Amino acid sequence: MRLADPYYLLLLPLLGVLLYHQWQQSKRRKPAVGFSDLGLVDWSSAARPVWEGHIPLALGALGLALLIVGLARPQAGLGTQNITSEGIDIMLCIDTSSSMEARDLVPNRLEAAKEVSKTFVNSRPDDRIGVVVYAGVAYTQCPLTADHSTVGLLLDSIAPGITGLDGTAIGTALATCVNRLKDVPGKSKVIILLTDGRNNAGEIDPISAAQLANQFGIRIYTIGVGTTGVAPYTVTGPLGIQTSQSVRVDIDDETLTRIAQATGGKYFRATDNRSLTNVYREIDQLEKTETPREKVTRYRELFVYLVGPGGLLLAAALLLAYTRYREVP
Repeated sequence: MRLADPYYLLLLPLLGVLLYHQWQQSKRRKPAVGFSDLGLVDWSSAARPVWEGHIPLALGALGLALLIVGLARPQAGLGTQNITSEGIDIMLCIDTSSSMEARDLVPNRLEAAKEVSKTFVNSRPDDRIGVVVYAGVAYTQCPLTADHSTVGLLLDSIAPGITGLDGTAIGTALATCVNRLKDVPGKSKVIILLTDGRNNAGEIDPISAAQLANQFGIRIYTIGVGTTGVAPYTVTGPLGIQTSQSVRVDIDDETLTRIAQATGGKYFRATDNRSLTNVYREIDQLEKTETPREKVTRYRELFVYLVGPGGLLLAAALLLAYTRYREVP
């Protein structure tokens, strides 16, 4: 229990002074007729007790006291809850080029990346997360948001060819992420870029994009996903007939390493589902922020239980003072 505005209680002593003054005045004043209605004189058999004449004053004083305590806003505690400080801002940058359909991860690279990304999102409840997809071009699939259920739904909707142009525009994708993060006032900003190839589209050099990210205090983690050598790949022919082929794995480890190093991040290589899961777990640990938790007590307002009865008592006091207990001089 606490009072939100305790200074209103300073009115209580003043109420006591006024009550005492009114009581002294009533002792000095002797009404000529002690009845509120002269018609009562004929059948009233006894004089009214002295204390009964003070009922309106007592009711009025009690009503005013309740109103004053109500103004002080008494509050009852409902319990405590933990409030966490602001998390970090993370952009997931996912390659959706046709080669992401290679089946060296189960069921393929893109689906494995989506599944692990959703698990990562769910492990970051205090962070805002957005998604950029890219192939020959890049665009924002989901802007930064704390609504992780929406992020999960938009991750599910990612499919090969979603950008409309095949290729691997890593520099453009990074620049798109930087554009989303550069004006964000967060303490920590991170890009997690996942690809299975090398930059072969777009007009922005990946290293230049990484240097730009570094200027805005953005850290980049890069992930090369895919096995070594060749990987199985399903090709659909013009008649809808699917055939399996082997495609060469061509991940630009050197450039991805330089991108990460330019921003204080780290490059990871994931050759199967387990290693990809471990990569995201490691990034999750690297970006763990010590978010101080503050216990905050929630309160319920009680003034309504005082102001209502106080108003009724005051109204009753006035009604009695001008009817049953009205004094005629």
